[in-house]
Amino acid sequence: MDKAVVLASGGVNSTVAVALTREQYTPYLLHVNWGHRSAEREAIAFQQTASAMGIENTMLVEIPGLAALGTNARASRRLSIEDATTLEKGTPATFALALLPSMLSAAASWAGCIGARRIVVGVSEDHGVPGPAISEFYPDHRIEFIQTFNLMLKYAMPADRELVVEAPLLEMTRAEVVRLGMRLEVPFKLTWSCYANNEKPCNRCLACHIRAMGFLQARLPDPLVLSEKAVVLCERVQG
Repeated sequence: MDKAVVLASGGVNSTVAVALTREQYTPYLLHVNWGHRSAEREAIAFQQTASAMGIENTMLVEIPGLAALGTNARASRRLSIEDATTLEKGTPATFALALLPSMLSAAASWAGCIGARRIVVGVSEDHGVPGPAISEFYPDHRIEFIQTFNLMLKYAMPADRELVVEAPLLEMTRAEVVRLGMRLEVPFKLTWSCYANNEKPCNRCLACHIRAMGFLQARLPDPLVLSEKAVVLCERVQG
């Protein structure tokens, strides 16, 4: 099978994208640590999900300059991460300018090294949860951005080389992604979504809100939440 580099954050969408990719390609998983608040916990989720899915081709790249150069609440503790219920149209403090383009560029570099002809990213334009579409908050989640990045790659690559970014979940809601992940036996218990913390989900940020609503709309329990409740119950019994 052809090789594909998959941007894998350890979150819901990217892990489903990994499961979907391995049905058609040999997946090579790229995780980027860009100095953000939840970097440590996301790296653990990335490693654990890759291991649980039996994928050995992995790489972790550090781009700390993205946090130093850009002002956003996901990296800077001087800025507050908004409560998801207060967000309206506009740019949230959690938007990191040039984050996804930088990650895709890193993926393109690795793809060139290993001879991969595809880069897979798990973004969606609209998660289908109450409030504005995610692409209204994060403009690099739009199909126009993916198309434009592919056009850039075309002009950046030698004429005899092929490299294309695919976003297989782009038109899917979070509930649809969750249902697909369940069918593909994705280890959701090992995934991580929270922007704010490394230990327990804050249950307030946009990522936590989208995750909770996605499982709720899919009418399926979130295995991460169930596992956390089991830990709390166990601690109470032992105490």
